[in-house]
Amino acid sequence: MQKLQIIFDILKKLIETPSITTKEEFHKLKNEVYSEYKNSTWVNDISLLEKYREMVLGGETEEELRILKLLRKRAIRSLSGVSVVSVLTKPWHCPWTCIYCPSFANLPKSYIPNEPAVMRAELNAFDPIRQVHNRLRSLDITWHNIDKCDIRIIWWTWSCYLAEYRENYLKDLYDAHSSYEELRKHIISTYTWSDKFASFKIGPWYEIHKSATLEEAKKRNETALSRVIWIAVETRPDYVTISEIISMRKYGVTRVEIWYQTTIDEINILNKRWHTNKESIEATRLLKDAWMKVVAHMMPNLYGSDVASDIESLKRIFDDSDFRPDELKIYPMMVTANSQLTELWKEWKFKPYSDEELVNLMAEMQALIPEYIRLNRMYRDIPATEILAGSHLANLRQIVDELMAKKWYRKKDISSREIRLKDNMPSDARIDVTEYDASKWKEYHIQFLDTKDRTLFSHLRLRIPSQIFSWEQHFINELQDAAIIREVHTYWDQLKIGEKWDGTWQHMWFGKSLMQRAEEIVREKYPKVKKIAVIAGVGVRKYYEKNWYILEGEYMIKYI
Repeated sequence: MQKLQIIFDILKKLIETPSITTKEEFHKLKNEVYSEYKNSTWVNDISLLEKYREMVLGGETEEELRILKLLRKRAIRSLSGVSVVSVLTKPWHCPWTCIYCPSFANLPKSYIPNEPAVMRAELNAFDPIRQVHNRLRSLDITWHNIDKCDIRIIWWTWSCYLAEYRENYLKDLYDAHSSYEELRKHIISTYTWSDKFASFKIGPWYEIHKSATLEEAKKRNETALSRVIWIAVETRPDYVTISEIISMRKYGVTRVEIWYQTTIDEINILNKRWHTNKESIEATRLLKDAWMKVVAHMMPNLYGSDVASDIESLKRIFDDSDFRPDELKIYPMMVTANSQLTELWKEWKFKPYSDEELVNLMAEMQALIPEYIRLNRMYRDIPATEILAGSHLANLRQIVDELMAKKWYRKKDISSREIRLKDNMPSDARIDVTEYDASKWKEYHIQFLDTKDRTLFSHLRLRIPSQIFSWEQHFINELQDAAIIREVHTYWDQLKIGEKWDGTWQHMWFGKSLMQRAEEIVREKYPKVKKIAVIAGVGVRKYYEKNWYILEGEYMIKYI
């Protein structure tokens, strides 16, 4: 009873004190309330959010963005304009024998018990619908908008699964998002034990509507409350073929994460990767020519590497135009149980970097990353209890950022420049165009940014594919003689579709203006190009229709 009264008192004072706008001021207010009660019970922000939500829905108070920002945990989850939903596929045989890859019973190879996404998958028996509903509920109850979702399908070799399983899995993912609006009307109770997990009870008469086909599921999602904007899968470079890409586009995949690991062939072979740069380069080109974003995974401290070779390896993917991915994940080597590397470590044949070596290496690496690349991660979310050797620094990125500031290194990548909660004004935004060679032809990175400090509001990736000037027939008919818009992304806090809030730039004119600039570049420089195609997730097709694009195959096309 006391806990409920404390929650009410905190919210009452917060609502009545509009001058409280920072976390520090809010923390002070909570301490003042706690001091009024003897043996007071501490309450978390999720409990406060749930009560505030109840008050808003019950008409006791009006919804305030100020209060949502103070109560909402991990606001970073939607400050890039979308909410990420990670799902895990069922345990399945991987035919490869990479020496660092752990194998645990009843888990997909490479994944470890107690990782957050793994725990959610296990709790839901690897069922895609249950995983999505669990994640959407946890985001929903913590007041993150869920109408624009970025789906990340986790397993290193998506291509190993049978075609029937993959198609059904994607159909269920679309249906899970499309059905959530109706499902939440039937939720009787919700229990949250962190901002990552939410269990709930549903009324007895509710049954999820399942689509008969993948195409039906995609069509339903075009107008659903929770729409699939992007889908990412992971695979090996040597699995990226034309037929595999055509299948991915049928499923609605817009981003592919491929494991370069290193650009030094001898080290990849030593670690039993059994692919070389040749496969990585060809996979990168094919994916870009099919309008997909390429996320490169790099792994410093592989068996047989050292600090100098790690820097050389990363530097090549920026200097060599045959690579130049769009996004990057850096996963330093960590020794876990149940891998061949475990035995090498036990025999003193492998030694991971010390924390000092790793922090210095990561600072040097991050300083190399150009503006057109987004650094998504630089540490894998493995619980410390599962790491036998290697860094236990869960806040590695923060420590690296502090070292970079001391050394006066400038971070240039996209994630370090996103507007998020900065004070830069949209009136200061200017279009900036960077042209560079990549995978046999031209890329244009078109940004809306504040030129004073390079803060990024919005950006677009335009590609002129290799087939335009080689006179080859494109392997996807709809893309013949077309320029490619591979990404349009506006940052800051995620808004509901059609909604506008003061101070939020997501639904302003940035995206449309960038598309107009891309069209101008194509008309001026490439008269042979007759149309522009956009790789659009199912959930954003309606947006492109409003801008005179039509659906042809799996792409939105505009003739120019």
